[in-house]
Parts: sequence; C-alpha cells; structure tokens
Amino acid sequence: MKAIGCMVLAAALGAGTAFGGSPLRVPTRFSITNDAGLTNEWFVVGSHPDVGAWNPAQAIKLVWSAGNIWWGDVGVQAGTALEYKYVMRATAAGHICDSANAIWWPAGDNLQMQVPAEPAAPFSGKRIEFYSDMTNVMLVYSMLSNADVNATVTWTNTPMAQAGPGLRAGEWRHVAEGVGIEGEWMRFTFNGRRNDTNTWEGAWDGQDYWSPLDAMIVRDRQVFNYLPPSNGVSDSQVVTTNVASSYEEEGVYGRDVQIYLPRGYNENTNRRYPVVYMSDGQNVFTNSDSPVSWDADATADAEIKGGRMREAIIVGVRCAADRTIEYLPHMDRNGGKQGKANLYAEFLIHNVRPTIDGHYRTKNDRANTACIGSSSGGLLSMYLGTWTNVFGLVGAVSGVYNTSFCPNYMAWLASNRVHAARVWMDVGTGETNISGTDLYQSNFELYWHLNGFGYVPNADLRFMIGCGQDHNESAWRERLPEIYRFLLDVREDPNPLLPQELTATGSIGQVMFPVYGGTAYSVERSAALTNGWSAITNWPRESKPWDERTVDLPTDSTGFFRVKGE
Repeated sequence: MKAIGCMVLAAALGAGTAFGGSPLRVPTRFSITNDAGLTNEWFVVGSHPDVGAWNPAQAIKLVWSAGNIWWGDVGVQAGTALEYKYVMRATAAGHICDSANAIWWPAGDNLQMQVPAEPAAPFSGKRIEFYSDMTNVMLVYSMLSNADVNATVTWTNTPMAQAGPGLRAGEWRHVAEGVGIEGEWMRFTFNGRRNDTNTWEGAWDGQDYWSPLDAMIVRDRQVFNYLPPSNGVSDSQVVTTNVASSYEEEGVYGRDVQIYLPRGYNENTNRRYPVVYMSDGQNVFTNSDSPVSWDADATADAEIKGGRMREAIIVGVRCAADRTIEYLPHMDRNGGKQGKANLYAEFLIHNVRPTIDGHYRTKNDRANTACIGSSSGGLLSMYLGTWTNVFGLVGAVSGVYNTSFCPNYMAWLASNRVHAARVWMDVGTGETNISGTDLYQSNFELYWHLNGFGYVPNADLRFMIGCGQDHNESAWRERLPEIYRFLLDVREDPNPLLPQELTATGSIGQVMFPVYGGTAYSVERSAALTNGWSAITNWPRESKPWDERTVDLPTDSTGFFRVKGE
C-alpha cells in the first residue's frame, strides 16, 4: 500500500489564519455526555489548528468514561478565543482519515471558550539576520497558519537594513527586526542583487525557509539560533564504534553503534547536545545495512538546517539476533522465552550511554535524552520511558501494545499510570494485521490510557495516524520530521539571539530581565569586573517559551551584577 499522508490527532495541520501569541499550549478541558454507539467515538474540533481547524479528520479524540462521558484535556494555544463543536466519528482504519466521517453536535451555534493568556513576549515580531554577498536585500515572508510550509496566509515584502560587514570577506550582514508575529511559524526567502543580477535565495534544496524561531541567523543557506563560526560549519558525520556489554552472561551482547554528529560539531566546541538513542541501528542511517532505512541522518540535516529541530547527537544501536525477546518487557514471555528489555535497558544506560557521554559533548539529563524505535522497538521506547528514569523524550513508532503480546507490561502500565516523559506515538491505517496483530487498534487503546494518566495532546503527547501507511521504514521515514520537531523542539534550545536586556525597575535595588525556554538562569555579583562572579539567585531550566523575572538585589548592592543564561 502506498503511503499517502498523515493525520495528527493531537496537533492538527488544517488550514486557517495565523494566530499570534505564545507558543505555549494550555491544557483545556472538553467534555460531552452522549452515546456514541459501538463503532463510533466522540472528538472535538474547532477554529484553531490545535483542535483541527474545523476539519473532522484532524479532530482530537476524547476519552470514554462510565455514563457515556467523553472528555479530554487538550493543549490549545494560550490566549485563543476558541469556537468548537463535538463530532461523532467512526474510528475504523478505513474511515478515520475521511473528513466526511462526522456527525456534528450541537446542531446550532458553535460552543465558545477563552483559553487563558500567558504573559506577552518581551519583544515584538521576529529578528532575522541574513549574511550574504547580495545587496539591496528584501525579506519576503508569510506567516503560516500551522507548522506546514504550504500553510501560507499572505506574503509581505520588507527591506532589510545593511548593518555592516559579515563574518568573511565580501559578505554583508542584513537585518530585519520586528517582522511577522512572534511565537508563530514563518515561511520566508530573500530577494536582492548579486553581480547586478536580480537573485532569489531560498533554502539549500531550492525551497523557501520555514521555522518557528523568533531570532535567527541565515548563512550559507542554513538557519542558526546562534552566531555561527566565521569560517562556516562542517557537515554532519556518522561514525561507528563498538560497545562492549556488561550483561553478556545474561544474553545481551556488545555490538556496533553508529553515531550521528550534527553540523558544526568540530567547530562549535563550546556547545553540548541532546542525545537520541534509536533501536534497530542497522536501519537508521542512509549508509545502513538495510536497503530501506529511516534516513535519520539526512532528515536531521534538513530539519536542523531549516531551523526546525535542535542540533542533536543520534545514536543507532543495532538489534540482537533475537530482537523480539531483547525488546520485550521483562515481565512478559514470547515463544516460551522471558523478555530481556530490562537487561537491554541496563546495557543502553550503563554501557552505551557512558561511551557516548565519555567521547562526545552531550547533555545527559532526562529532559535531553530521547529514545526512538518502531514496531517492537516502539514498544521498547515506551518501556524505556516508563520503566526507567533516564529517557524524558519517547518516540514510540508503530508500537506493539497488544495484550496478547505484552499483557503483563500493559497491565503494569495501566496500574502504575506512569506520567514522566514527553511521548510521540503513531500508527498507520495499514497496520491492522501485522503477523496477525492489530497494531492500529492497540495504539488507540494506549492513547486512551495515556490521556487517563494525565498526558495532554499538543503539550506532552502527540498521536499521529499515518493515512494509507503500512508497517515499514518508508512510512516511518515520512513521519520522522514531525517526530523530531515534537521531541526536539528548536525553541527549547537556549537562543542567545533573543533580546537579553537587563533593566532597573521602579523600586531601588531591583532588576528585571526576560527569560526564555530551554535556558537556566542566575543573577551573579562581582566586587569588580576583574574578579570572580558568584550567584545570588538561580533558576532551573525555563519551561515556558518566555517570561520575565524581577530580582531584589542584596541590601549591600555594591559592585557589579549580571544575568547569566545556560
């Protein structure tokens, strides 16, 4: 069956108009008491892309409770004035992607609600710097109604100021400030003169750029959320190493792993990176053993260059000969053999991970450690994110959750209601009979469980339906860009290009400053600029896209003060 598209149940890609405001998604409760019958379920759909942009095929499924109560908390963009209705839909694989599959309620006027607003951004619009040998440069852009390059609204032309020389000879720095809408996705390109010839310059592949970043530098047809090295950045690279196992006596053996290092790894020696561990490493990268791979390296290149994904290290770990048993949760059996996922987790955490951390510049806290896998590897990813306390980002692709395959793990999960990771899960409509197992229905059932555990679609849960997609690497490769964007949101990287002003407030001995997502902050004092700095206040990694802090300085406020970000 040919892959023909995807449907996102928790972050719809419908058409509409651009929505200004915070990128933060606020958990919003929807509830309806109504019978849906045996083959139907209730969904919510509304005026914002987060609830489908009035397209029933992009609506958000609700959870059934006793008494025919259908409910769900859905992340909706802060500050949205939302209109919505409920739709009853058949969830069978042959109908779920059909927009005509909908019975609407209520029949009259739309329901309405106001989603609470978050603080306004401490800046207005976006700032784009373009380093190029072009002159008389015009920024041509469109705000997108959602995270899709084709979701353009209207195009705007803005002259860019030539702000001085660039980083290399013959290069100029062109700046546009306050353009577009802060917090939203933008599609853009550049038009100017090169050697007296009218020139358009888009992205590396001939298409326009598109990114959610609010401050960025575009250079050498790549987007950066930091000032790149003057001589440019090297291409990504994939290297191979062998990792020995401490668990060979238990049947988990050492193996080769392939390691993707992102662009500029050699030049950006002060940068550290989140790490993604991918199972079935022999199928992960373009130069893999398999004739059909995920192309995880090429996809990461495109998303990173486009400013849509954090720069990351990706580790492909080969599977064992008895893959099914190694990926099976330890509380279950298959073919008379006990699952070894607990031992595989030990190998991954205590052998593979220290090897990566010891040789490369990693961020190894839970919030910066991801696991992605498909099929039994999808089950493994869900297990790693729930059984261990290491993986805070879970990509469970076409996971096998049938109670006939892993009944004890599913019972454990339902009983413990683990809610500790950001979870991507998906399944194709062509996965109703994979070696006699219905993955499509079991993924719906797990989605139901996760909602009941407190997961919020659009916030820490994303469920995609691959319309017309089967159980293979081609389908997983097609879904991978959105997996990357959700788990490795580029806006969660510290961005030194955003405004960093430190200002005095109306009260004596107070300072106010903006804070941004992904960055840990401290206020520091020094007796003299030549002496060491010591922290007087610390904050952990900021989770909101932006906010402001006001700090009372010590009563003996002598010397110098500064705000330091991660």
